[in-house]
Amino acid sequence: MFRLFRQRKSEAPGAPEPQESTQDQVLIEAAGRSRITEVATSARKVPWSLNLLQLLWAAGPVTFLAMQGGYFLGFGHAAPTQNFVFFAVYTLLFGVIGLIARFVADATRGRRQERSQVQLRNTIDLLPDLLFATRDLAMGEMTPDMRRRQSAAVLLHEVEVSPEAVAVAVREMTGDPTLASTAEQIEIYRRLGLHARVADLVEATADARMAALERLHAEDSELAELLRDRLQGVAPTREEGVRRIDQFLERLFSAADADDLSRCSLDDVQAIFVLAFELVNGRQIKRLTFEWSGSWQLGRALDRLEYQGNRFRVAQAGVISRLRSLAMLLAHSETSGITQQHLREPLPVLGQQVLAGLHAMLAAEPDVRTADGRILGVAMAQVDELREARNRLMQAQSRYGDAAERWGALRRRERDRKGGRRWEMRSARRIRVSEELIELDDNQKIKLADGLCEYLEELQIRREGDFIYFGKKPLDNETAKRIGIQLALLLDPLVDLTNPSIQRAIYSSPAAYLGGLYVGMSADAKAGLGSAMVRMVRQDLGRTAEWLALRLTRVYHLPLTEGLREFLQRQYGANPERLAMLAQNTGDESHHPVALRAERSPEFDAMLQDKEWGRLLRRGARYRQAEEARQN
Repeated sequence: MFRLFRQRKSEAPGAPEPQESTQDQVLIEAAGRSRITEVATSARKVPWSLNLLQLLWAAGPVTFLAMQGGYFLGFGHAAPTQNFVFFAVYTLLFGVIGLIARFVADATRGRRQERSQVQLRNTIDLLPDLLFATRDLAMGEMTPDMRRRQSAAVLLHEVEVSPEAVAVAVREMTGDPTLASTAEQIEIYRRLGLHARVADLVEATADARMAALERLHAEDSELAELLRDRLQGVAPTREEGVRRIDQFLERLFSAADADDLSRCSLDDVQAIFVLAFELVNGRQIKRLTFEWSGSWQLGRALDRLEYQGNRFRVAQAGVISRLRSLAMLLAHSETSGITQQHLREPLPVLGQQVLAGLHAMLAAEPDVRTADGRILGVAMAQVDELREARNRLMQAQSRYGDAAERWGALRRRERDRKGGRRWEMRSARRIRVSEELIELDDNQKIKLADGLCEYLEELQIRREGDFIYFGKKPLDNETAKRIGIQLALLLDPLVDLTNPSIQRAIYSSPAAYLGGLYVGMSADAKAGLGSAMVRMVRQDLGRTAEWLALRLTRVYHLPLTEGLREFLQRQYGANPERLAMLAQNTGDESHHPVALRAERSPEFDAMLQDKEWGRLLRRGARYRQAEEARQN
């Protein structure tokens, strides 16, 4: 079904053997091929010759010996010949019927296994290529200067990049050939472990390095940090992985809910491609949960608090997603003054920039037939949707606050009835922290592969050489976004991606380093490298354990005893000073929204309560009503 995905050019006679056909490449491909077969095959087939021999053995000697032994023990004489014929024919017919049923089952299962293996191989083969194509599309939207810097950043993110490539990246970022030459030397000596010589070069280029970093930091702080590490002889490692893009799942689901592709970016699509490739290749992402056993009233109140808390966090994510989508839309207009750098700013800073950009566009009063006029019309419609999302957030906040008050009242009553110290000791014994894995089993991998391949077939996605085509045209931005959204929708029922706690676990875990993959690599090699890379990445659960302790103390007001602190520190590497601080301050219960303050930052609250935002949201509603009246 997917034979058109890869149409490889036939190798010319006498052409030199490609570099990838080395012994390491062969071993990687063998490991990947073995893994694909292992997932797709649920049972080992038994040869038909062995089945036939087993049937003849059972119908002949086994039946004869068993029958004669039974007759001698029961009747004291040998069995008649006709009895042996009856049992032998009975066993033979029974076995033949079983073999026929086995043949039909094996034929059906064999075709299903073969199809699953092909679909899984195609999925592992296509996800990295879709990632590369989407990354190229994202760079195509950038200005030449930004494209030059981002391409250099791709080189510097590579673990096994050559010293010459490091020099090219530094020269692209800084425009300083001397600094680029020094970076090449630093990389050479770093690989040889000559750290003293690296220190000499770092010290000798201190002034030039600081000047270059200051210029780059004003344009892109993340690239400046990446360049600083390389110029100081610090390279990325596979164990550290790659930082994920925050809130990419919310934006993808928001785009799916509203059928509005402008609500997600190509960066979000790249992030879901990486996550899917990890999960298909066996990635396991850990998350921490806790259970608390007590009276049924307290248990029911705690369950309700958790439920309303999840509803609140989903509503909050909806506001954040719509705000960032609005910012991405305004970034397409120079009048707004919003750049790609602003999109990476913290939410309160981005909110102020969006306010300023909308006021600038409204003041310009662009014609509705111009590009700015169309952007402003869509932006004001999104402002109206942002207002509705904020209203839903306020309702969810009210319900969450009521649930927090109910839990707090029951907990305080129980504590007063049993005594504070006794309550704390008994509650501490009722808290059970456990690990849960976010992963796909083999059946889920097959289901994901089937769904994705069927969707790609519907879109007529195919690959010719190093390029991916949508029908007869090259892959475009809208199609790439639709593939990413569909992939998120396919993953959601498998790993519950809409669950806020699962989303937090995914965001807090680094993505696997996929730099060893390249365009044109075989599917088996991608599977071998992918499974190896996901095993290398290391997940730090220390911050997750600290966040869990924060919720226990600030939201649920449960005691963080010394034994529990030692467990979180020893098992997950949590910071003992932070745990001690949380244990001393379980939150001020005299204030109603204490649970809410543990869920979001004061800056976010300040932005929501800003009167300027309120006026803008009301203006967006009036603008949309006026546009609808004008069209009618």
